[in-house]
Amino acid sequence: MKSASRLDQIELSLIRQIHALATPLSLNLGLGEPNIAPDETLREMAGRAARGSWAYSPNAGTLSLRRRVCEGTPYDPATECCITTGTQEGFFALFTAWVEPGDEVLIPNPGFVIYKPLTLMTGGTPVYYPIEPPEWKLDASAVISRMTKKTKLIVVNSPSNPLGAVAGEETLREIAEAARERGCLVVSDEVYREIWYERKPPTMAGMGPNVVIANGMSKSHAMTGLRLGWLQAPAPVMEPILRSHQYITTCASVFSQSLAEMILEAKEWNAGWLASLRSAFGAQREAALYAIRNELGTEIAPPAGAFYTFVPVPSCDTLGFTKALATEAGVLIVPGTAFGSAGEGFVRISYAAAPEQVATGIERIGRWLNEKGR
Repeated sequence: MKSASRLDQIELSLIRQIHALATPLSLNLGLGEPNIAPDETLREMAGRAARGSWAYSPNAGTLSLRRRVCEGTPYDPATECCITTGTQEGFFALFTAWVEPGDEVLIPNPGFVIYKPLTLMTGGTPVYYPIEPPEWKLDASAVISRMTKKTKLIVVNSPSNPLGAVAGEETLREIAEAARERGCLVVSDEVYREIWYERKPPTMAGMGPNVVIANGMSKSHAMTGLRLGWLQAPAPVMEPILRSHQYITTCASVFSQSLAEMILEAKEWNAGWLASLRSAFGAQREAALYAIRNELGTEIAPPAGAFYTFVPVPSCDTLGFTKALATEAGVLIVPGTAFGSAGEGFVRISYAAAPEQVATGIERIGRWLNEKGR
């Protein structure tokens, strides 16, 4: 028997391959998962949510949650919002609804690991636009110059995983306008938008009739395992996505939907939670930057959002480099090539860990490099 040919070019992500090398003594600076524990209020909300309905919700999610999600946005909760089983399922529903053989999908390089496989699985052709070091700023011209008559979808991710970089509002508007003129879609992956340091990142919401917003609570509320996300888009764009979503997952977890609604209703608590989250990640970011500077001898620009640093390393084989670190130094980080060819020579270090763990993990990397004479 042979598996479907759509998977011929698909392999397990390098993130998971590295994590398969973990031992009980490994320090994990690789997985993109917040280390912030839920407080008593959040746990109490979860208890109340568990005592609520266990029945299906509408395919698009409960209308009451969609109303909360759409507050302060230009989107109609009745027809322009879909609650998804995490943003990853939302992306799958979007790609399934809109991408077909012969279409081109513009993807950031470096960019998150799901964009290429979803393009291939739906028959599309990945076309990469570069994001250049050392500041990793998105350049609208790099995107627009690669658009053709075959371009169906442009993927934008800000704040970026793996870069921690934030795109400027004018850059995002230029991309949205160019896509509108050429009749293609833009999906803005904003799942890290609540994790920022100096200023809140701009959103692409409302920037055009062809823009899709992807967001969720996995990162902002440490709910990765509860799988709660959403898509927002004008009704003509959303309608086929809803049809696709209906047959992928029926509806998102009703427990997770109830909890999300309670979080968004508790505006004062939620504002405090997000401020505390950003403060914790800010301290962890400083621990990472200090250790990178002192243990690795490298100065990098502070990430403006998310909880990742993209760090140059003295290696032309970053996959081999990170595998050696996992097995010989007991520290897990992700090779830059997991995120595209432009990631060669870089590693992604997550600082979603206690400051002392961040410092110890990076110190192990520095010690290993010194021992190897690199």
